Amino acid sequence: MWPEVLRQGLADHRRSWLGWAGGLLAYALLVLAFYPTVKNDPSVNEIVQNLPDALKALFGTDFTSPAGYVGGRLFSLMPVLLSVYAGLTGAAMIAGDEARGLLEGPLAQPVSRGALLLGRTLTLLILLLALGSVLFVGTWGFGQAFQAPLPAGRVLDTAALHTLGAWVFGALALALGAATGRAGLAAAAGAGLGVGLLVLHTLSAQVAALRDLAWLNPWTVPLRDSPLLHAVSVTPLLVPLLVGLALAWGSLPFLNRRDVGR
Repeated sequence: MWPEVLRQGLADHRRSWLGWAGGLLAYALLVLAFYPTVKNDPSVNEIVQNLPDALKALFGTDFTSPAGYVGGRLFSLMPVLLSVYAGLTGAAMIAGDEARGLLEGPLAQPVSRGALLLGRTLTLLILLLALGSVLFVGTWGFGQAFQAPLPAGRVLDTAALHTLGAWVFGALALALGAATGRAGLAAAAGAGLGVGLLVLHTLSAQVAALRDLAWLNPWTVPLRDSPLLHAVSVTPLLVPLLVGLALAWGSLPFLNRRDVGR
């Protein structure tokens, strides 16, 4: 029965997804439309060089090359936007629907809680991957239109790294929501941790202890390793995918034990 849960989940979240996808496209268009005005202005990079180290760790130091501009102006804020979307949507998958009384119907049918969790987990993953696809298409397409051409493979890798990084926090929100039934707590934990780890990434430029733990942060590879310039291995893509699946599936014993909807 999980395919039916998946189909219903995608239908329920279609409208909000369209809103977020349109917002991402508009943001990409706005950022890239300004690139022709800065690409031949070296004073822009001189200004960036005077920023604090924490901000340079987030935005980079090259705003005139296509990769530096797109990475610093567009992708540097994707952890915030994607974490918020993932946290809110992950929390809504089970806890949110439970609070609105929308789970009583599915659970009254011959649907196990495992099938419910699997269907909602795949719903969240598909929504995020689709949003990442929109980010890829918008970044690559507008880059071609506004004199910031980038290899499609590098843009795809970068969009995938950000999307799967956010997937970890969305899966955390889904798991907390399934385990506790508290949508607000789940959304705050998922989105808050995603944004909080972005802040820690910026501080890692100044705090040695944070640099030592950077391998634990899903934002390290997409923000530090310049995936718009260098190819990445499959490992930083596969690890967050598996971590998210483990987080979501780990909530099943808690979901099975509690009284849903009470």
